[in-house]
Amino acid sequence: MSGFKTFAVVGAGDIGRFILEELVRHIPDETVTSVVALTRSSVGYEDLKAQGIVFKTIDYSDPAGLLASLQGIDVVISAISGGGLLAQISLADAAKAAGIKHFVLFEYGNPTIGKTEGIFGLKNRVREHLLALDLPYSQFFTGAFADWFFDGRPEWAFDLPNGKAVVRGSGNAPISWTSSPDIARYIVYILTHLSPAEQKNTRFAMEGDRKTINQVLEEYQTRTGKKLDITYESKEFLEKQVEEHPDDFENGVIRRLFLEWENGQGQTGTPEEVNKYWPEFRPAKVVDVILRL
Repeated sequence: MSGFKTFAVVGAGDIGRFILEELVRHIPDETVTSVVALTRSSVGYEDLKAQGIVFKTIDYSDPAGLLASLQGIDVVISAISGGGLLAQISLADAAKAAGIKHFVLFEYGNPTIGKTEGIFGLKNRVREHLLALDLPYSQFFTGAFADWFFDGRPEWAFDLPNGKAVVRGSGNAPISWTSSPDIARYIVYILTHLSPAEQKNTRFAMEGDRKTINQVLEEYQTRTGKKLDITYESKEFLEKQVEEHPDDFENGVIRRLFLEWENGQGQTGTPEEVNKYWPEFRPAKVVDVILRL
């Protein structure tokens, strides 16, 4: 066991909610003793509070307040919103001052080591700051969130209930897919079972399934009997949009991500590397996740 018992999750939306709920499940067996959610507003979240999660309001521009909020915490898990990635720098500074033992970076996607552009570059910049602080950290590379990409969010352009899909790129690049509940399970397992030395500055690759987008859509059509109207954006179009509009969300983030995949960077690791720290991990397959949405 790791010896880490007290956890603070920064952010309680999207993946943060899943991590909080998974941590709380381990309180009865005393693997985890306390769970704190650090958010910019603690209004709402009544269902999480009812589970015993303590909410604390934080302001990233208030170093003293951040320091106070982290007292008695072993591990900080960043689930900060994508637009606030650089706020992790002030959070890491406070964590170092508070004597935090371990810091989980906001990664949850493609590997970012050595990246300099876009959201990937921001993530790598934060990692380099933790290295400079000598604050032990871990990175969890999850691949694409199977439940997010296919739940009808307009930015991803997969409107499966209405029989439409826009594939950005050829759709033939292999991609790692993992669902939000499985991501949370793997993260909490690692944090509570591996030693601090095993976790220190380590990259953990997970994967629920490995399929191209075309394979996912083909299997979906076969299993549901629904015919999809599928259109494609060329790689050349993606490159042009990212180059001309690097700072907007649709192109600088969304299309850049699809371009990364098209260039063969959509996998979290080799088949031997993924899930290797938890051999008994049984994550859901991508189309099974879609059919449960």
